[in-house]
Amino acid sequence: MSPEERQAAVMVQKASDEYYWIEGISPWRKALDRSFSAAAAEAARWVVRHWLLLANASNAATVVGAILSPYLMAQGLVGVARAIFAAYSLICAQNPGHSYFLLGYQMAMDQRMIAIYTAATAAGLAYTAFRSSLRSLHWKWYLMLISPMAVDGFTQLFGWRQSNWELRSITGALFGAASVWWLYPFLEHQVSRLRTGMERKTAHLLAP
Repeated sequence: MSPEERQAAVMVQKASDEYYWIEGISPWRKALDRSFSAAAAEAARWVVRHWLLLANASNAATVVGAILSPYLMAQGLVGVARAIFAAYSLICAQNPGHSYFLLGYQMAMDQRMIAIYTAATAAGLAYTAFRSSLRSLHWKWYLMLISPMAVDGFTQLFGWRQSNWELRSITGALFGAASVWWLYPFLEHQVSRLRTGMERKTAHLLAP
């Protein structure tokens, strides 16, 4: 028997084993598995269909949380405010000298990060009006728009100069908006293809 024939025989045996395994499952278990698979597919399809809403909500919530921390601190909810502040330390250095202060308390993200997420939220909301026609920003333009932040950040990091809140905010906003313009149209194209495939799979699972 040739290698191809042996491989074909193994595949036939596996298919046969799977057939008998499926046949051995009770009807209620088959119905339960089918319902669970359909529900999971539908939930995944909802996430894929509303990815832009989820992305915008996530960016907006990140900004709101950073502002909420000093507000809660001023209201006396110290434990909650400190917990939020500590959580943001996972994504931000929280340098007091590079941060905004609200009601006398430091925000949970520094000025550049606040600008990045605020601009990403605004750009994401604007993208909803052009998502069907806007093409992804060319990578050369993307690098050009984010390079000011790199220059500002690294020259300050190496001690060659000191930045200020205006530059941190402007360069951060450029990075956030440019990232949305570069990434979201690409995601839209990929998600559209994924959505089509998932809809076909869901229709198959729901078929009698």
